Amino acid sequence: MELAEDRIRVSWILIDPTKKRAVNVASLKAVEARRHWLTEDIQLRYATVMAGDGGELVQCGVVMTCGGKEGGELQVREVSMQVEDMEGRILTGIDSLVILDEAMEGQRRKSDGESEKAIYERFLSMKVECRERKQRRERGVDMVCIAAGVSIFLAIWMIFFWR
Repeated sequence: MELAEDRIRVSWILIDPTKKRAVNVASLKAVEARRHWLTEDIQLRYATVMAGDGGELVQCGVVMTCGGKEGGELQVREVSMQVEDMEGRILTGIDSLVILDEAMEGQRRKSDGESEKAIYERFLSMKVECRERKQRRERGVDMVCIAAGVSIFLAIWMIFFWR
């Protein structure tokens, strides 16, 4: 698996012929390699982190699924692209098109595999922080609802008890 992560390269180039612009949405090297839990296929993720709507970060990722035995020949089974926001939602339609259009209009930069991997790992840590913040907020709302329910129950019980 490490050999596949280091040696397999992917380019997923989107071209806008009207504006004569293009962007490669795949990273130079795989930023993540793992085995699929059910099929034991190797999944390699090539991701680029970019700014989305409202300044939040989004990940444009190309996932390549390869099958084969350990030490044997790999066969590419599937290659897919998706745009994912900080909350883990897959963006589709106009949302993803706007982000990809902004990426095409953005500044060009040369990238290396190590910095892309570090940026991707930072994106993942920010995603975890966002999820934890959301869970804390939901726990607070749950506690308020429970307290309100208990208060209403006690009030109704007191009214019937004192009659």
